[in-house]
Amino acid sequence: MKINEGINVIAESIKECIRTEIKDDGLLSDVQTFIPSYRIDEGFEDPCIWLVEHETTPAEGQKGNLSHKQYLQTPFEFVCIVYDEDDLEQSEIKGRDLAGRVVRSLIKNFNRLTADDGVRFTIPIFDVLYPIGFKEIDETGAKVVATSVKLIFQYYVDWNICCKNG
Repeated sequence: MKINEGINVIAESIKECIRTEIKDDGLLSDVQTFIPSYRIDEGFEDPCIWLVEHETTPAEGQKGNLSHKQYLQTPFEFVCIVYDEDDLEQSEIKGRDLAGRVVRSLIKNFNRLTADDGVRFTIPIFDVLYPIGFKEIDETGAKVVATSVKLIFQYYVDWNICCKNG
């Protein structure tokens, strides 16, 4: 597969996994806002999931040889924002709970979606959970308390196909 196809299919599959569970009977039924890109142009309501794509690199143990097939990996971070102004400890607890439900949503839906597209990826690999942190929300530097979980998605590319037109 071409590199741009791999990245796009993963990103779209992730978004679909989250959107599938933001419904009345879904794992993420309480989520008010899903931000599927690194920027937001308007305000949001919590609970909120903010999707952040990180840099793509060769998968562990792979070298950057462009003459054959190679596994690449792209980390995606899910910033979970749940704010309880009366009890900040509850905000932290609810944020960790939301992060866990995001992971469950991806595992529940990811294999089905990638199989439907005829593309196979590795199951998401857990990288790190940031139990408490901050997310900058606008150009003024305003920040909100957030919990984040970062998962790594691996896929292969065939550099010979990437070089062909079409």
